[in-house]
Amino acid sequence: MKPYNIQKEFLGTILDNSKHTDNPNIQIYQELVLFRFLEVIKSTYPIYTSSISKDNLDGIVKQFIKNGCKTPFVWKISMEFKEFVYNLKSTTKLQKETLMFELKQILIYVSNRAMKSRKISYTKSYRLSKNALVMKLNSEYILIYKNKYDNMVYHLSISKFLYYFFKYQRGNNTINKAIKFASKRSSINYNDAIKISNSTIVDFVYNGILI
Repeated sequence: MKPYNIQKEFLGTILDNSKHTDNPNIQIYQELVLFRFLEVIKSTYPIYTSSISKDNLDGIVKQFIKNGCKTPFVWKISMEFKEFVYNLKSTTKLQKETLMFELKQILIYVSNRAMKSRKISYTKSYRLSKNALVMKLNSEYILIYKNKYDNMVYHLSISKFLYYFFKYQRGNNTINKAIKFASKRSSINYNDAIKISNSTIVDFVYNGILI
């Protein structure tokens, strides 16, 4: 048996409360194992983990350790935990969106991709930097991005118009085409959309969010 399989079987046995109810040493070890996993998961998913009860979270993490965790590497635990919780019938749509939102922030933060700036041209095509992404969380539109000056990851609420504008920044689509598409999807007059969004789009290009 491979060393990792031995380790996993050992953890599964340790976390089976039905076998160790009278052994204080095993109970202490159980608490230490659970604490370590909770430490990693809570630091990655503070919003998700604070939205459910302690007992519920402990139970989910114990299930994950026994049945869902396949990696021996601490840095991969968060990704596997997200996939495990996604497949639980009890996980709501909002909880799934929250998990994805929090994980994406971490992945962008640890990214080593170079950040570039370009001069803006409404007749040229751009795309969303790999150091940024847009997503819909519940009924809110969110932009997550890494700031090129301090390398910190931030998120901000954006309009429906900007959400679809970013979504259309692909292929050979120019800024003008993206504005037309986004204004139609968000029921905004095209000329009004240009006036409203001009300075914002310039900032996105200058700061390397659009490249």
